[in-house]
Amino acid sequence: MGNKKSTQVEPTAVDNENEGYGNAYKFEPDFTGPVKKRSCTDVLCLGLFLLLFVAWGFVAFQGISNGDINKLLYPTNSLGQICGQGDFKDRPYLLFFDLTQCLNPAVISLGCPTPQICVKECPSKTEVFFGNGASFTYSIMKMKPYCALDADFQKSIKDLVLENSCPSWVLESKPFLGRCFPMISTGSDKDNDTITDQDSNVLTDNGGKEVTNGNIKHALMDLGAFLSVRKFGERVFNDLSHTWWMIGMGFILACVLSFVWILLMRFFTGIMVWTSIGLIFVLVSGLFGYSLHRYFQVKDITTNQINILQVNLTPDYLNNVLQLADTWLAFAIILGILTGIVLLVLIALRNRIQIAVELLEQAAKAVGQLCSSIFWPIFPFVLHVLVVLWWVAIAMYLTSAGTQIHTVNHISAIPPPDSCFANENCLNPVTNEGYKQNDTCHPSQFNQTCHNCPQITCQFTRYEKEGGWFGSWMIWFNLFAFYWTMEFVTALGELVLAGVFSQWYWTHDKSKLPCCSLSASLANATYHLGTVAFGSLLIAIIRFIRAILNQIEKKLLAHHNDLTRCLLCLCKCCLWCLEKFMRFLNRNAYIMCAMKGSNFCVSAKDAFNLLMRNIVRVVVLNGIVNFLLFIGKLVIVVGVGTLSYFFFSRQIPIPELQDEIPTLNFLFTPIAVIVIGTYFITSSFFSVYIMAVDTLFLCFLEDLERNDGTPQRPYFMPKGLQKVVGKMQQFKDDQAQHQMAPLKNLH
Repeated sequence: MGNKKSTQVEPTAVDNENEGYGNAYKFEPDFTGPVKKRSCTDVLCLGLFLLLFVAWGFVAFQGISNGDINKLLYPTNSLGQICGQGDFKDRPYLLFFDLTQCLNPAVISLGCPTPQICVKECPSKTEVFFGNGASFTYSIMKMKPYCALDADFQKSIKDLVLENSCPSWVLESKPFLGRCFPMISTGSDKDNDTITDQDSNVLTDNGGKEVTNGNIKHALMDLGAFLSVRKFGERVFNDLSHTWWMIGMGFILACVLSFVWILLMRFFTGIMVWTSIGLIFVLVSGLFGYSLHRYFQVKDITTNQINILQVNLTPDYLNNVLQLADTWLAFAIILGILTGIVLLVLIALRNRIQIAVELLEQAAKAVGQLCSSIFWPIFPFVLHVLVVLWWVAIAMYLTSAGTQIHTVNHISAIPPPDSCFANENCLNPVTNEGYKQNDTCHPSQFNQTCHNCPQITCQFTRYEKEGGWFGSWMIWFNLFAFYWTMEFVTALGELVLAGVFSQWYWTHDKSKLPCCSLSASLANATYHLGTVAFGSLLIAIIRFIRAILNQIEKKLLAHHNDLTRCLLCLCKCCLWCLEKFMRFLNRNAYIMCAMKGSNFCVSAKDAFNLLMRNIVRVVVLNGIVNFLLFIGKLVIVVGVGTLSYFFFSRQIPIPELQDEIPTLNFLFTPIAVIVIGTYFITSSFFSVYIMAVDTLFLCFLEDLERNDGTPQRPYFMPKGLQKVVGKMQQFKDDQAQHQMAPLKNLH
């Protein structure tokens, strides 16, 4: 009797909330869910996608044929010769004569102006080759390993230095990414042992500038800030190399927890959801209380009463900031606001959360019955990795496929004298005038005609794309093809899952589901690869336009035009919103395509109209369900992150584990990697759950329009979802009565 009573109320739930978006679905006695006979859709777009692959393959062929990836993997000296290759096979490292000249942003586009040569080994200690008291034989012997391959050692040391064949001094260095970077020792005594005469003058590689021991020390100081970044990277890499297997175990734990969480949702959906909400509330409120405790603990300490901007930038910067009372006061205010928001959300949306839990239970049952769907994301993930590797390889080959560009650089702070250009042959053949800074030059011609001026040099700067097939459009085409292919793989994964879960919904007897529903859905998806290509093309175009705007923004930064920056920011914001909307519409279009077998435009129109006819239900259920799933992901990420913190901080009282933990330079290095990786892992697992919810929700809305729950027009939905209909109708009636109460009192 109870069921009959509920079906008497439910028919009113199918009334359309918005009549202006197409006609509602009508009852069809022969309707059995997803269509069986299918035909190919959006064939033209699929043809364009295949044509893209042909063009992409041609671009890859041109890049591989004309590019040399070694140009990017190995360093290049001033003449454009690759270290570690050809004649320089036994000279794999690049030595900068004066690295301090490279510490400016212009190096990115103009190259480093100091001479650079390939060497067999980086200098093991600081040496001065040209100074008071230095013998010729000793200097040549020490200088020779750091000179150019074609250096003429019959010349004087002064001539070798002036013609940029040899450096006048080198600093103790170690190789990093094929480059010799100077080492900054903690004390200066080691360097002073090598350079002891403060007044001794040496001739640097910049063509005549005299430097002393003090100048070299100043160069070391200039390099300090630059090399500190390298040291930070080395320490982070060192931490990761010592804890890689522990990080891997953290990722495995994240996979296990995500899988267990989904299984538990199958049987204890309500408990899991409310537990997640409770844990989040306890976590936020607990952090709020802890922040208040720390604030009152440190506010009376006079040494801490400084502004955060007054804290010195030292390696202990984070610890010093956490000793400030203002820091904990800011934390307390932010966390207090978040605690209040969470509490108000729980109070205001408690009824809607109960309704959303019912929908989650049905999604959990679908995922539980179709366990193979949980492992489906592995296939798109592998395809995504292959696409990324293919794109990176092509990009590297295309970048190295251009011609070498050499430019004129002044390697001295003093402008070159007019006598440098006294020779009528030392002219720029393009302008027929004297060379200027950054003018394009040819090394062999320049060295023959302009050898009388060591203050300027013709050095390799960059690789530049040629016209025609090697224009910059090939790099942009490679980027667009990457966007389209990545979105195609994502869309294919969504279409296959939509077919699986829609088949589950539109089957009255769930026990008679086919055992290979995933493979059957994949087979059906092959008919709609054109639809997948259509939807992914739209997203790819939006992302490509955003990439172009980002490039334009970088070009215009130098002009400091606030109006232009504001307009670009507005365009980027609009495109971001458009991309989010199109992703939502595409996903629902794929669900409709999986059910109806229609093309993209028809599927998108039907999905949009159906959602708009039930816009209140979309807001009430779909939004809250996604929020609850996000909370589930957050609980796993926070849980794994907290456990990893206790592990690496040696707070787990298990001696065997503590003995395995290495001493880390930065405690949060492995923790941050584990947290980030856990988020992506949980997102991959929960993507199946989210797709199940979205598919069941759209089927649920169509079921409400087609049927009314009577014996003549029974629902396809399970009994759990029929309870949702009753609760939604009751919730809607309660709201209507609440709105009508003031009018009744008025009468």
